Amino acid sequence: MRNITDAEVTFINHDLTARGIVLEELRDNLIDHICCIIEHESQLNEDFFKCYERVLPQFFKEELEEIQTETDNLLQFKNFYTMKKIMNISGISTVFLILVGAFLKAFHLPGAAITIILGGFSFVFFFLPILILIKLKDDETVTDKVVFSGGLLISMAIVTGVIFKIMHWPGANYLMYIGTIVFTLLYVPVYFFTRIRRPEARFNTIVSSVMMIAFGGILYSLFDLSYSKQYESQMIKNHYFLHENSVRLIESNNTIYESVSSDDQVKSLHKLTMDANKKLETVVDSIVKLKRTNGFNEKVYDLILSLEEYNKSIASMEFIADNKIDDEGLRILDRLNLELSMNVLARVQQQLAVNENAFLLKQLSTK
Repeated sequence: MRNITDAEVTFINHDLTARGIVLEELRDNLIDHICCIIEHESQLNEDFFKCYERVLPQFFKEELEEIQTETDNLLQFKNFYTMKKIMNISGISTVFLILVGAFLKAFHLPGAAITIILGGFSFVFFFLPILILIKLKDDETVTDKVVFSGGLLISMAIVTGVIFKIMHWPGANYLMYIGTIVFTLLYVPVYFFTRIRRPEARFNTIVSSVMMIAFGGILYSLFDLSYSKQYESQMIKNHYFLHENSVRLIESNNTIYESVSSDDQVKSLHKLTMDANKKLETVVDSIVKLKRTNGFNEKVYDLILSLEEYNKSIASMEFIADNKIDDEGLRILDRLNLELSMNVLARVQQQLAVNENAFLLKQLSTK
């Protein structure tokens, strides 16, 4: 056992400072620990410097500055380790839930929607925000911190937009379009020009920028996956064809109705048909006016209720009892594009007119 001299303590102090231990209280504690170990483990005639080099690695894995970094994190960010643990758990949960959700959705199994939502929200509201907070504590320049955090915030908007798109929620396209445009046209150039001047980061900056631009371009090209213009044109023509046929049938039905209107069943069917048509036209007018299919839940719901009452009533009517109106397309109307939604509504209108026409002709033939 040997005693540490003042000169040796001074050397340890200077060496720890040179190795990145700048916090005085931390450095004093390390000096005390190192001196105690050297005094107890070194031989009387052992060279101090050799003993010091043997003892020092006991305090770190790769470099001594790790202790300074961890101490700074603990002082500046008291919940640092807790948040890192939460970030790791949320990251693992995100990967697991999204993979499971994608599998369930691919095979049309129940639980796909809720699994994808949980995975996406875990990524957006836990993993990315905690990553931003941790990144702000890194030993990087203020510019790097701001750029990196900005990129993560834009990623949050894009991922949220993707989740909204998968679930057919309103606002999905706005989030995805704005997020992708800002990411590709604003964030990538800022990232490139703030890092390209550094020789040590030049190669990684170029590669990362190319990959991000490619990602943004590919993602943007996937937004408009609607039908071709030719197909849309045919859908529009089909809608007008169905609508015109329905109008002619309705006019014909009104003429026939005047001849058989004394029948209670005829009056009941006519009233139900007119009521359903009126609510259907309200939905059509809203879609045509605003050029979208979402936001009309109350009006569509009123139409569905009217059709449900219609189906119950015709169940006892001879000849059209089996011609119930299928409202499945109406229940997902907000998920359909304009052309397809208009065709769904036109088919419902046509079926209403056909049912009434068939019933009126049947009643007319019995007179």
